Order: sequence, then structure tokens, then C-alpha cells
Amino acid sequence: MDYKSIGKKIRKERIIRNLTLEQLAEILDLSPSYMGLIERGQRGISIETLYKLAIAFDVTTDYLISSDGDEDISEDIFSCNVLYQKILAHIKKYSTEELKFLLEFIELKNKHDSQSSK
Repeated sequence: MDYKSIGKKIRKERIIRNLTLEQLAEILDLSPSYMGLIERGQRGISIETLYKLAIAFDVTTDYLISSDGDEDISEDIFSCNVLYQKILAHIKKYSTEELKFLLEFIELKNKHDSQSSK
């Protein structure tokens, strides 16, 4: 495993999600200084922490540990992840009724789109 490559990806994903090093460390139940060592590739990462990171970033563990040659993943995927995170940040504030309305809207749009493509 290339710790520098893993650390670089972790930092990239953290920045995409507008998280500080301290916020990510808190999510992972690590000290900020240790998290900094991981991001700089100066310390290894446990499987448990790798799993927590994958969940926090909505990526696979394979992506996090893959070599730099595999880093050419489509920018569309990153854009979608960022959009997904922004949408989640907004809908966390919604009431149950607002969420039901949003779901009905999405289902109606999908139905309309599928009928239009026929």
C-alpha cells in the first residue's frame, strides 16, 4: 500500500466536501494530528478507519487504496458526489411532509421522463 497516495486521496475528498482536518478527525474518532500524519502519508491507516472514510466520503475502499494510475476516475463522478453531498445538506433540514413532497416530485418526474422516452 502506498500511504502517500492514500493520504493524497483522503485530503482531496476532505477538501471536496469542505471538511476541515479537525472535522474529519472527529468523524473518525482520531486526533487531528494523527489525521494529518495519515494525509501526509507518514502513517498507515487501519481497516476500520479506511471503512469509516469510505462511508464518510461515499466512495469505495478500493478507490481509497488504489494506486495513482487508477486515480483518473471521471470528474463526473466527483461532481455527482459533491452535488449529492450538497443535496443531503439541504434536505436534512426538511420536515417529513417536505420530504414526502420531494419524493412525490421525483417520482412524478421519473414517470414523465420514462414516458417521454417511449
